[in-house]
Amino acid sequence: MDRNGRIKALVDHRENPRYKGVLPDADVAVPGGSPECGGSVVIYLKGGGDGRIEALSFTGEGDTISMGATSMALDLVMRERLTMDQVLALDYDEFIDRIGRDVVGSRTRNATLGLSALKAAIRKYREEEVRRSGRVS
Repeated sequence: MDRNGRIKALVDHRENPRYKGVLPDADVAVPGGSPECGGSVVIYLKGGGDGRIEALSFTGEGDTISMGATSMALDLVMRERLTMDQVLALDYDEFIDRIGRDVVGSRTRNATLGLSALKAAIRKYREEEVRRSGRVS
């Protein structure tokens, strides 16, 4: 995909976000980012057992890069049915390359805002699962 195609894809995710809204039965809701740095999000995650993700969503406000990239991250995870381990293993640089480094420019923090919050949500989910099960970590 050329640069114009990558820009159109990012803008489309900004204008027509995938998985946007509160997930009422989420197991965890984790905030990320800050309004001063291009945006803030809350990632909602419902685990499906065996390290799977049953459902994801997000709310938030920010610039085109932060909101579009958050939508793209959740869409990637749900479309490819990535496990929690696979999400935690996602490389930030590879994700930026997927969006388009030439589109993101120097605003890499904005582009990885949603992915960072998603990884934090998975870690929180796992911590709470350990507490609920009574296991000591």
